[in-house]
Amino acid sequence: MAKMGRPKLNIDWKLLDGFCQMQCTLWEIACYFNCSEDTIERRVKDEKGVTFAEYFGKRRIAGLMSLRRNLFKMSEKNVIAAIFLSKNYLGMVDKQEMKHSGNISRNLEDYSTEELLTIIEGGKGTS
Repeated sequence: MAKMGRPKLNIDWKLLDGFCQMQCTLWEIACYFNCSEDTIERRVKDEKGVTFAEYFGKRRIAGLMSLRRNLFKMSEKNVIAAIFLSKNYLGMVDKQEMKHSGNISRNLEDYSTEELLTIIEGGKGTS
């Protein structure tokens, strides 16, 4: 008796691994293979015995490691990359200390309209 239905999609697993490393979405992968997302998920389940999410999660690690390696190398010559890494891995932050001088013991309601206008226009006002 002849088999019915479409033939199984032949997946190039090295290519699929590369797509996962590049963080391609399931939709993008399905478009490349000219099939549905469900088909990719079924083929991974049938061939590899895991869900697509599990398969993708393990394969994407190599891409993340490569990206991190490239970023670290780039930071040797690129100040922006070095700043990004310093903030994200070393906890550095951009801070500006601000000091004020003057009396802050009065509430806004304690000032007259004339005093507020003087302050707004750059004068010192009265305290």
